[in-house]
Amino acid sequence: MDQLFDVIGGICLIAGALFALLAGIGVHKFEDPYSRMHAAAKSPTLGLILVAIGAGFTIRTFSAIATVFLVVVLQLLTSPVGTHLAGRAVHLRVDVDQDGPDELARDEADQA
Repeated sequence: MDQLFDVIGGICLIAGALFALLAGIGVHKFEDPYSRMHAAAKSPTLGLILVAIGAGFTIRTFSAIATVFLVVVLQLLTSPVGTHLAGRAVHLRVDVDQDGPDELARDEADQA
């Protein structure tokens, strides 16, 4: 049974590392800031969750699993907030061509 947990943990660790690698490639290759933010937010979060699950399967102690759980919860709480703030900063500072109407600029003009 321990070998099965080690194999599952190893697979999760490798998959998480690959997602983190894909995020780095996406940040480097994408051209506009919004695509880069998407690549920098979604893929590393999934990669961290997979690495955390893999670490939990590999280490198998209560303190390690509790720490990994706390790391995952904090990542899931902070990553959307950070990405949202970065998106607003990009919107205010950089002129990016958009596919549709600029709803944020419209809402900010309505409030002023």
